[in-house]
Order: sequence, then structure tokens, then C-alpha cells
Amino acid sequence: MYLFWCLCGALLHDVTFGFIFGDGHSSQGPRDVLAQTSCGPVRGKFDGNAYAYKGIPYAVPPIRTQRWQPPEPLTHDAGTCWPGTFDASVLKSQCVQRRGDSVVGTEDCLHLNVWTPTNVTSANLSVMVFIHGGSLEIGNGDRPGYAPNEQLARDTNIVYVSMNYRLQAFGFMALDILSQNSKTNTSGNYGHMDQILALKWVQENIRNFGGDPSKVTLFGQSSGGTSVMVLLASPLAKGLFQKAWMLSASPLLTKTSVGANIDNIVFLKNTNCSNITCLLHMSAHDVTQAVPWNEYPFWAMADQVDLPVRAQLDGGLAIVDGYVLKETPFDAWVNGRSNDVPLIIGTTAQEIDFEGIPEELVNKSTYDAHVLRKLGSFGTDIARMALRLYPLGKESIRHQFTSMVSDVRVGCGNDIMALWAAVNTDSPVYRYVVTSVPSAPVSIFGMPQDTLLSFHAWDTFAFFGTMQEIMVRPSNNDIMFEANIRREIMSFVETGSPYSKDWLPFPESVVLLSDNTKVTSGYHSYQCDFWMQNGFFDYSWVN
Repeated sequence: MYLFWCLCGALLHDVTFGFIFGDGHSSQGPRDVLAQTSCGPVRGKFDGNAYAYKGIPYAVPPIRTQRWQPPEPLTHDAGTCWPGTFDASVLKSQCVQRRGDSVVGTEDCLHLNVWTPTNVTSANLSVMVFIHGGSLEIGNGDRPGYAPNEQLARDTNIVYVSMNYRLQAFGFMALDILSQNSKTNTSGNYGHMDQILALKWVQENIRNFGGDPSKVTLFGQSSGGTSVMVLLASPLAKGLFQKAWMLSASPLLTKTSVGANIDNIVFLKNTNCSNITCLLHMSAHDVTQAVPWNEYPFWAMADQVDLPVRAQLDGGLAIVDGYVLKETPFDAWVNGRSNDVPLIIGTTAQEIDFEGIPEELVNKSTYDAHVLRKLGSFGTDIARMALRLYPLGKESIRHQFTSMVSDVRVGCGNDIMALWAAVNTDSPVYRYVVTSVPSAPVSIFGMPQDTLLSFHAWDTFAFFGTMQEIMVRPSNNDIMFEANIRREIMSFVETGSPYSKDWLPFPESVVLLSDNTKVTSGYHSYQCDFWMQNGFFDYSWVN
């Protein structure tokens, strides 16, 4: 059954620095509520569960000459705050991104959202800040089902924050011509700078929403998890959060600004621009169209839901730029310069199942042929050993193929990342693999493929309590999985340790999460040893 936490003080009023409203518990529908911020009051809504403030600006719009510059905070001194009361009752625009063949969103998109169970500014509740995924190229911080919500805030008694950050070329383009015109003399990682500024906003303002800025847990899924890794290693994020949870992150982040600049020359050629003025006057549509989606450095990264081919590598959007990241996250851990906080690293057993499997995989013969063709580029012995490690028999082609690709691209690399973090920090690092599978086919992110296994983001939907957004009717087992992951994570948020006392820090244990918590010594350890010893870490997901 669902977990419910006590919602304390929900009827109390504290208007000194925080909330001003009528009786929020009226049954007559959502009621307006006000909260104070450093830039002025914002008007949100109380829906009977919790208080929601949506689309609050946290930076000067990164438009015109602010394109490809670090974000600037809003201040009264600079005259960049809003006049009067800001309407935070409705969602605002997402950042510029591709949607099929179209370009959607706007550059004026640096907004954040707050969901809080209380109107008491002195409540000092724990805070969880969510970074959405989408390969650093798509998505937003308030997608229904894939974001915090009022009921989650009520049930867990936590204050939640999510943010939009600049995406694709606007958030991560690295080029010498941009560095030469930057206030930091660097380029790229603008989206990560946005995330850092949002975390600074939380430190400055979250008390007015009932949160405690000294009890912030940062969490992100997919490229949001990769962003958490960046912020763990960034000196600019020091002290902005006290715990972290990475869900299905990319463990590989080694691209330098020099390498990225070389990779991205193709973008510059596509723009037909030779100076910064030309680049700044391009439309958002034209900038997006100039991105090398399907030529090296392959920003679309379409190959990363299949087995790798030798020497076929994609470029990375997140880079070691010398400003946000002065060194790779692994080096930051080794050199003792990371943000040393308790950490949970999670993956799912069949990450790529949301994409399904290649259509030609219909029997053992086609399964064997596909594996031999792809991995044969590394040598026949490698391919044949892979078939022995993931044999058909009790398990289906879909199960074995998605497990193999997920191990190569995500799971095994996350083990390496967890080990480096655990060995080189004083704080505990916990590792889990989701083995729960949905009780019925689900469809996520608009994908035409129904997923059946432990897919990418299954733990995210469970934690958010939004399974009903992707399946008709969650079963008891589905709901028990939701309750279990919430129980483990809520304990971590409040205490720094998971709920299950026998879940020991990595590498002493790895947990398999389903409707219960099963403590093991490792997951697919033999398979991961094979992949990592043969150099497949370099073929992990990027972004």
C-alpha cells in the first residue's frame, strides 16, 4: 500500500516571511496562496494536498547577448526582479528542444517549481531537488508523471524543487569562438551552471516554503543523474546539497573542452557563421537545426540503445571545461576534491527496454547473428563469450538482449563509478539495481514501444507515485514496489542511510529492489567483470 507520512502544521499560518492565504482546506477547489522570495512575492495554488508554485524565474532570461553566457541571478539592485506579485500558478515554457521534426520551447525558460506540504516557514523540512533527464537535449522539470507533484509532497512530508535548464546547443555547445566571448573564458556546460544557480536559489529561498537549506538532497534521473555526478565534482556546487541520489546516470564523462571544440566545428560550419554576432542573431530554430545530430559527434546518440561497435563513439555534451568541472569526476574523487556527501547510485536491470529490441531479433538464430555482427568488431571470442553470458533458454530474447545492452551501456559502468566514489570519499555510497517489472505493458515518454521489463525510469515513476500515468491500473506488486523504494529513499533523505539495516555501503553489498529489498554481494558480477576487463567502460552511455 502507499506510504503516508504525517503532514504536520498544515493549518497553521505564518505570514512574517512566508505564506498568506485563506483556508486552504476548503473543498471548493484550489485556492491561491502567496510566498515570499528574494525577488518578491509569488502566487501559487493549494489543491487540498499541498502547495505548488510553478514557473518561478531564477535567472535573467538567457536571450540575445546572454545566449551562451553563464546565467545571471535576478536581483533588485540590477532591476531584474519582477514588479508586484509573480503568477506562479501555471507552468511556463520549456527550454528549446527538438520534438520529432519540430523545434519547441523558448530560450526564456529558466524557471523552477516548488511543491511543499506546509505553509509554515519555520517547518525546517527536508528538501529534494530534482534534475530531469533527456540526454541533456530534451525534457523539462514539470512533465506530468515525470516530476514531483502535490500528492508526493503531502505523502512524504518533503519540500520538492525541480528546474528547467538550458538544453542541447544552448546548454552545452563548446566552441573557441564562444569561449573568447565568455565572462569565464570557457564555453559549454551552461546547463550545469543553470542547475547550480537553481541550487543557490534554493539556499536563499527555500525556508520561505517550509524547507531547510541545510537538509537538501539532490537527485536526478538519466542525464539528470549525470548532472548530479557533475555537481558532485564541481567546486561551484560545494555546500549546496548534503546528500545525492543518481538514477541511471551515464558514468562516462571525460570529454575535454579542447576535444569538444574540435568535435563541434561541424556545428559552426552548419551555421555559416564566422563571428559571434552572427551566432547571436540566429533563430533558436536555426541553431537547433545546425546541431550535428546524425553526423559525428552524433548528438542524437541513437546507437546507445544497442550493442556497441568497436571505435564507434559519440561526443559528450557535458565536458571538463576548466570552470564548472576542473577535472573529471573520477579524478575529483581520487584527488579528494569532490563534494563528499552520502550517495545512492541506482540503475534498472533492463534500462533500454523502453526502446524495445531490433525488429530482426525473432529467434535464436537472429539473436546470435546480431550479437556476432555487433560485438564481432571487438573479436569473435568477445562476441561468443557474450552469447554464453546471456544465453537463451529460460529467459526471452527481449530479456537477454536488453539485459546485455543495459549491462554494457549503464549498469556495469555504474558499478565502476560507485567503486571510485566509495573508495575515495568518507561518506557512504549505496548501490541498487531495480529488478521489479511492471505488472502490465506500459508506454513512456511517447514511445510507441510498450515496455515489459525493468525499464529506464521505472524507479522514478515509482518514487513519484505516478504509475497511473503510464499504465491503466497498477497492481498490488507495483504499489508495493512504490512503497518500498519510497521507504528506502525517505530514510536516506532523513538519516543518510537506507531503511534496510542490512543494506551496507558499496562494495560490501548491492541491493535488488522490487516489492522488497534483497541484499546481495553483487549483480551480474561475472558479466560486468568480463565487460570492464575488455575495455567496454568506454562504450558506456554518454549524457
